[in-house]
Amino acid sequence: MSDLLVRQSMLQLAVTICASLGVTAAAVAYLRRYRLERPAIGTFNLRDVATMMVFITVLPLFYLSLPYWILTPFLVLTFGGALSIGLRPVMPATASWTVIGILLGTNLWVARTMLGTQAGWQLYWICVGLVVFGAAVCVSNLYVQGGMKLRHAAWFTLALAVYDFTFSTILPLTPKLADRFQGHPLNAAIGMRWDVFNAAIGVGDLLAFAVFAAAAYKAYGAKAMRLVFPLVVLFGAAAPSLTPLVLHTFTRGSLNIVVPVQSWFGPPAFLLYRWMHKHYGPERTTAQFRADLDAEQVTQPQPRPIPLAHRG
Repeated sequence: MSDLLVRQSMLQLAVTICASLGVTAAAVAYLRRYRLERPAIGTFNLRDVATMMVFITVLPLFYLSLPYWILTPFLVLTFGGALSIGLRPVMPATASWTVIGILLGTNLWVARTMLGTQAGWQLYWICVGLVVFGAAVCVSNLYVQGGMKLRHAAWFTLALAVYDFTFSTILPLTPKLADRFQGHPLNAAIGMRWDVFNAAIGVGDLLAFAVFAAAAYKAYGAKAMRLVFPLVVLFGAAAPSLTPLVLHTFTRGSLNIVVPVQSWFGPPAFLLYRWMHKHYGPERTTAQFRADLDAEQVTQPQPRPIPLAHRG
């Protein structure tokens, strides 16, 4: 086994665990703290999941067909819109658009001027990662707070498993998309470069983790998280990252690797949903979740006031 492949896999494992757990935990924390306005789309159902899958299938073809001078403004609008939705309840509009402008502008500047050095690549991935991290947290909450249930999220991840395997191995669309984004502004992934090694995980995978985790928390609370977080680490991060050490099918060249993450994560996530539904019962609705969360916050012990004699 190549020592380079082992080191590449270890970097991939570290990056994937940090990104996956970070986005998953942040999505749940956002769900607990902030409320998004629910879009007027009616009740979320499996037809909406099918619509999402059609959109996900067509979008990469759209990305591959666009010249960079059109693709980059399109990504600016896409990520800017996603971030603006999530930042709306967090800070005033002027502040949120200032933050978005700085994040996107820094991405464009670093990608155009600083690549070619180790420090430049690391700064590039930090800037890209901040935008992708925020977008995954915001969009996952838009779905879950908009009515997506754990049942829908489970079917979504299962459909992504089929999609990911098909377009990573049979029709190599995902590798072409990864190559197209590499080194360009607003790369749709969180990653890091170290020496000659480059590791990343795509925004689609992170969004799937965040959606499943937030929907599970909305459905069953903290007890679900004790199962979801290990699931993300084992099947969302560890198994895909270590696959090239066993199966060299996914290796293109010496270190160019694309593994279908959702093919590892989707089936166990669906089985976990079935297990929770059997043992925990019906899911909470969004209204029930918010009522329980409000009741929890009311019953939390408040800090005791400091007597005047002891102040200052």
